[in-house]
Amino acid sequence: MHTGKCPGRPLAVLMLAATLAALPAVADTTIERSTLSTTPAYNPPPAGPSVNNEKYRALRETCDKDGKAKPEACLDAAAILVGSDLPDEFREIKEDQRIKIALRLLEKAVDTSNLARAKAFDYYDRIGFLGMSTYADPYRAKELMDMMNAANYPGGALRKIRSQTTILSFGASEAEKRAACAEAKRMQKELKLDADSAKIAQDVVGSGICQGYEAVPVK
Repeated sequence: MHTGKCPGRPLAVLMLAATLAALPAVADTTIERSTLSTTPAYNPPPAGPSVNNEKYRALRETCDKDGKAKPEACLDAAAILVGSDLPDEFREIKEDQRIKIALRLLEKAVDTSNLARAKAFDYYDRIGFLGMSTYADPYRAKELMDMMNAANYPGGALRKIRSQTTILSFGASEAEKRAACAEAKRMQKELKLDADSAKIAQDVVGSGICQGYEAVPVK
């Protein structure tokens, strides 16, 4: 009967234990890597030519020639560039670049159209997910807001109210937010708003912040 100690046994046991202990970590890492490598579903562009090819060309031509007298042409052309059925020539162009082109079209109409001012303002005033967007221009946004206010356009005031009544509006006091909600509600009831302004008023009045003030009125 062999009674001597086997020098390799403790080492083998330690290696086996270390291997078993490492297995859960390897499994977790594999799962995480698999999740991170998942890509969103591919959405192919519409098949065939866009229905907006000729429409966009005609609208842009009118906008370029006579945007001040016919601002709706600039508005409609800009809307096509940020819509879902892009003209064929723009299907491979990134959204930021298309918005910059849309802004050039809107700028041709801002002298005579409050809606063009409003649409351009929305882009110039936009902040991207990780900071300022590539087409943001706070100075130009202020100029357009001043133009809307000078024209007594409700869309200008409603855009200011909208900025005061979001969950990120840390610069506005509770009193200012409450007053902004009340003003949006008044404008919604008393003024004849265009579709764009009416949508903003509805969004503000129906927001969580304004609904919260409705539920807890001032004592």
